[in-house]
Order: sequence, then structure tokens, then C-alpha cells
Amino acid sequence: MVLVIEKINERDEKNWEVLFDLYYAPLCCYATDYLHDFELAKDIVQETLLNLWVSDYKFDSQKHLTYYLYKAIYNNSLYHLRKTRKHVEITDNMNQQLIDDSFSDTVKEELVRRLYEEIQKLPERRRQIMLLSIDGKSGKEIAEMLNISVNTVKAVKAKAMDSLRKATKDNPILFFL
Repeated sequence: MVLVIEKINERDEKNWEVLFDLYYAPLCCYATDYLHDFELAKDIVQETLLNLWVSDYKFDSQKHLTYYLYKAIYNNSLYHLRKTRKHVEITDNMNQQLIDDSFSDTVKEELVRRLYEEIQKLPERRRQIMLLSIDGKSGKEIAEMLNISVNTVKAVKAKAMDSLRKATKDNPILFFL
């Protein structure tokens, strides 16, 4: 699955599905850091993506798109907190800490997004097992869900991990997530 910016700009549904698959989970995690409510974070992310879909905003690159999405989620999360009056007074030191934390969270979420991007490139069975593993499913649970043996789950997961190591060899920090 490759994200094609030109197709995103044209509102091509297939490419927007790819965009959703690549960005939805990391953006939800990012919003949850501010909102402390995963369900609310999902609503904010969905609303942000829907607003972008109906807008006429164009992107120059995937980097530009990524920056826009994270900034929009940040702004929409803070807007929601202000609107519901769930914010506290922020001193200058707290504000600086918030900026520092925001930057490190953004970097972390971008790394997570890139790891998910690499997982999406795996063959179907490997991708499926890796995503279930990331969701916290045990080898036994995955085996039962997919109607395969636990040993098959282990072998396929090992192959998937090996593929991911090779794919991320230029950016090994992805593998520490």
C-alpha cells in the first residue's frame, strides 16, 4: 500500500483508505495524550479526517500531509478541551513542558505510523498476525482466531519480524517501539 499525494489531493477513495489505515491509529494515540479519553480521541480524529476530505486543501508531499494532520489533531484536541472547559492554567514552565512533550509525542507517533506503514507492506498472513500481536493477542488467541496452530503463528511472526528488521535497517529505532 503506497500513499500517492496526487491521488489524496484529488480525493481518490482508494488512496484515502490507505491514508486512513496509515494514520488513524497513530493519530488516535496522539490525541489521547491530550484528551485522556480514547473514545473522544477517535471522534476527534474521524472528524478531522472528514473535514479534510470535504476541504479543498492540497498537499505538496507526504511530509506536508503528516505535519498537517498532527497539527490539526493537536489544535482540535485543544479546542475541545477549551470548549468543554477541561483545561487548567498553564504557567510559562508548564507551557514549555507541553511543547517539549508535544514534540516528543509527535516524533513517537510518526515512528509508530512508519512502523504500521511497513507492516502494511507485509504479505497478508504476516500482516494479519503482526497486527493481532500488536493488539495484545497471545499466540494461542491468534491461532484460535485464524484456525492455525500456535507453532504456525510463531513461525509466521518470526518471518514477519525478520522482514520488518530488514525493511527498517536504515531506521532501527522503529524496532524499539
